[in-house]
Amino acid sequence: MESARLNVKRIVVGLDGSAQSAAALEWAIGFARAFSAEVVAVHAIPFLAYAVDFYGMALPIQYDPEWAAEMKRQFEQEWCKPLRDSGLPYRMVLKDGRPASLIAETAESVDADLVVVGRRGLGGVAEVLLGSVSHELSLHCKRPVLLISEVSTAPALALAGAATQKA
Repeated sequence: MESARLNVKRIVVGLDGSAQSAAALEWAIGFARAFSAEVVAVHAIPFLAYAVDFYGMALPIQYDPEWAAEMKRQFEQEWCKPLRDSGLPYRMVLKDGRPASLIAETAESVDADLVVVGRRGLGGVAEVLLGSVSHELSLHCKRPVLLISEVSTAPALALAGAATQKA
């Protein structure tokens, strides 16, 4: 039986500013470096929330333009800094939407070979009440999903090195 060669051209990574998403980015960078792959960083800005007024009417809460500009600055300048510093080819996607849906849609549209996201590990009732991007992706994303649950990049570097030696 012939072994298949691993060929990774594009990796999508979900970022939200958490330590877990930073760890996911480091894993994505490690894999991308091993395969000279492109990294596509994705951040979803949640849809507008609604507030109910005195008369029971749902009114959209408008985003503060300064808040939106600050989110964009953090995503591009802070969260994606390791990606810029890596020297790898990359893209940044910042759109309104549900995080899991946007990450999965982006992975499909860019023909990603891998999706990497951090996992907070809430589990149980907290996960059901708060929702879990990583859980939703693991169930519904059509691309392979790598969940990073610990804040450590050493395994990514070791695995990426081993993968290139076998290829």
